[in-house]
Amino acid sequence: MTYTQQRRQGKSLRSVLTRVRLSIVRLWLRSFAPRWTVGVLCLLRDETGRVCLLRHKGRLKPWGMPGGLIGWPESPEAGLLRELTEELGWTPVGEGSFSQRFRLRGSLHSDKFPLIDIVFEVLGPVLSCESAGWKRQITEIDEIGWFSADEIEALEGILERHRNFLLGVLRGN
Repeated sequence: MTYTQQRRQGKSLRSVLTRVRLSIVRLWLRSFAPRWTVGVLCLLRDETGRVCLLRHKGRLKPWGMPGGLIGWPESPEAGLLRELTEELGWTPVGEGSFSQRFRLRGSLHSDKFPLIDIVFEVLGPVLSCESAGWKRQITEIDEIGWFSADEIEALEGILERHRNFLLGVLRGN
């Protein structure tokens, strides 16, 4: 066998191995890699019906509802309670189970990413952060605010899917 034939055989063997490796990677990704990222959000209202929004650090559109991503194998309920504790220093306490204190309000889908946010609402009004003694997470949250529907409509720096969802809830749509 000549040197040229050996080189061609080596190249074809490498290309076969490359194709096999890529096929294995694709199969693994299709089988085990998550296809969607799942987050939880919490709709908190005060006594006057205003909604709690947080201004997050390091985001292009920083205003949003309290919440975050859940990890595997965390349940949405556990993720929501963890996020409320992390971001606000607030652990919802009260009589009864999670379903007696929260209700599933809906879900939001991102246009740009494979992301689904599950939205829960706290049943009953929540005291404002000043009277409840909430402590924002300094490394992640710049500000806690309470907003009416008109204020949310005019608010700069809020994700449109959050704005549309909140306006629909507050205006009864």
